[in-house]
Amino acid sequence: MNLKFSLVVATLGRSDEIVRLFDSFVAQTYQNFEVIVIDQNDDDRVVRIVAAFSDRLDIKYLRSEKGLSRARNVGLKHVGGELVAFPDDDCWYAPHVLEYVVTRFQADASVAGLTGCSEDGSGKLSQGRWAQHMTTVTRFNVWTCATSYTIFLLADSIADAQGFDESLGVGSGTKWGAGEEVNFLLGVIGAGAHVVYDPALRIYHPEPLLEMNEKSFRRARLYNRGFGRVLGTNDYPVHYVLYLIGRSVAGCGVAALKLDFGRARYYWIASSQRLLGWLDGRAAMQRVG
Repeated sequence: MNLKFSLVVATLGRSDEIVRLFDSFVAQTYQNFEVIVIDQNDDDRVVRIVAAFSDRLDIKYLRSEKGLSRARNVGLKHVGGELVAFPDDDCWYAPHVLEYVVTRFQADASVAGLTGCSEDGSGKLSQGRWAQHMTTVTRFNVWTCATSYTIFLLADSIADAQGFDESLGVGSGTKWGAGEEVNFLLGVIGAGAHVVYDPALRIYHPEPLLEMNEKSFRRARLYNRGFGRVLGTNDYPVHYVLYLIGRSVAGCGVAALKLDFGRARYYWIASSQRLLGWLDGRAAMQRVG
C-alpha cells in the first residue's frame, strides 16, 4: 500500500530553517507526501519560500492566528494523507526518514503510530532524555518516547484525540508553554491506538539548552508549567508526579555540588514549575468535575 504522508508544519519567525527543512523534504527517498504549511508571520517571508519550492513539493499554504496548537488544528482540517506528522520549522529529516516510517507501518498492521527520538545532526541526542529500547508508548513512558516532530500517526487514529489543546504550547498566550503534543498523543493512546517507540528513528533538531541563560530560564518556566498541567489534567497518580518533580530537584542538587549554578537554577525552576503546573491541572479538572 502506497501510503501518503501529510506533513503539518506550523511556522513563525523563521526563514533559513524552513529552507533547510524543505531541502530535506526534497531529498527524501520516499516522495508520496504533501506539506501543509501554516504561516503565522505578519510578513511574506514564508510566502517567498513556498513559491521557491512549489515546483518540487506538493504544498498547501494556510494561515492561522498565533499559537502552535492553533496552527496544528488548522492544519489537521486539511490533511489528505493516511499518515500525519508534525515537523517543527527548525527540525529536518535525514533522506531515508519517510521511507523508514512507511516501511514500519506496512510491516505491522497493528501499529497506529510510530515515534522516534531527536538528535542534533552530529549523532548526539537532543531535546531531553530518550528511552534506549523499542517499546510500546504508554502514559508513563511517553515523556521519554516522543516529542512533536518525532510523532507519526495514522490519520484514522487521531479522530478521537479531539485536536491539540489550544491553551497549551508555544504562542498560546498562557503560562503553559509546552506539553500540547504529549497531551494530544495521550488522547490517541487513550482511544486505544497502538503506538510504538523506535530509537532507530531519529529526527534532527538543534539542542536548545547549550548554555544556561535568561532565555533558557524562561523556557524552563513555560515548558515545565505546561508539563505539569498535562500531568494534572490527565490524572497522573501523585507518586508519579512527585517522582518527576523529585528528579528535577535531584538534578538541582547534583548541579549545585558541581558548582554549576546556572544549571542548578534551571532544574530548580523546572521542579517548582512542574508542581505549579500540576496544581493548575488539578484545579482545572475540579472545575470541570
